[in-house]
Amino acid sequence: MKQPRFSPLTRALSATSAAVLAGAALVGCSTDSASGGDGVEGAGGADPASVVATTKVWADVASAVTGTDVNAIISDASLDPHYFEPNAKDLARLKQAGTVVANGGHYDAALYTVAEQDRVIHAVPLQNHGAEEEHDHSHSDHEHDHEHDHDGHDHGDHSTAGLPQDIDQLEHVWMAPSKVKDVAAQVEERVGGDAGSVEKRMGAIEDRLAALPHVHVAMTETIGAPLIWGTELHDLTPEEYSRAALNHSEPSVSAVADFIEQIESGDLDLLIVNPQSSNNATDRLVKAAEENNVPIVEIRETPPEGTNFLDYFEQVVGDIAAIAEKAEPQPETEIDSRVG
Repeated sequence: MKQPRFSPLTRALSATSAAVLAGAALVGCSTDSASGGDGVEGAGGADPASVVATTKVWADVASAVTGTDVNAIISDASLDPHYFEPNAKDLARLKQAGTVVANGGHYDAALYTVAEQDRVIHAVPLQNHGAEEEHDHSHSDHEHDHEHDHDGHDHGDHSTAGLPQDIDQLEHVWMAPSKVKDVAAQVEERVGGDAGSVEKRMGAIEDRLAALPHVHVAMTETIGAPLIWGTELHDLTPEEYSRAALNHSEPSVSAVADFIEQIESGDLDLLIVNPQSSNNATDRLVKAAEENNVPIVEIRETPPEGTNFLDYFEQVVGDIAAIAEKAEPQPETEIDSRVG
């Protein structure tokens, strides 16, 4: 069984991490001295021309805008960003960059909080180190008040079960076309370049998602949530399981049993799986889907090795569309007012 995600990337810095951060600060101080205070470099020794992204996802978005190769701190496709431990060199690169392109929120806070906030382009609001310890309990304050009737498929309710009503409270916002467009526009404004190609590609993805028929989906992890909002993709993931996934905790035995029952019911058209966030529970759900001929779409935290994120995003949406268009039509529902 793989390590359960009780502690995401942004847990409070341990003594070891604090020492690493101190080392990065020393590197930054050295750079400040070398600059001679001539005003050419930014505050804290930052190089105005340098652009660094926290993950490969946002590096690819920034590269598409600037037309240059923007490097990412987390670039290895085999790594789960939730468990990435930055070293002194990583933190120094972020501290010295003129612009840092980040996801925001708790997801990559251990990286972007090294840089001054006014140098960070972000998809969701930033947080400080003091907020990191509170993350594991924060989602309970934002969960839905409404009841979602899975047994009766109450289609008049929201199409995302057990998730926040505000997309900024999700971490996987790079799967929201509007957020990708927003970051691209910020890069164009701050660094230069042209966000037009990104906006065009995200617009095409939005159009394709909006055209999907009404089908039933479920997720072993909340990575696909931004794709569901504002579409006819109706989430049947048991709420107890969704809450556990959202809080990076192990789902209860009963939550997994309810999920397996949902898969075996024949009502599910598609299962979304995050292969970089697997454990015994998700393995059981995948096995149940395979045994019941429920199609599976994988959505990764980072694009596969050698694949550009924008291409990967289009591929994922294409895979979902291909399955949805072949599925038996489900009863219609009101479209969720929350648009990703």
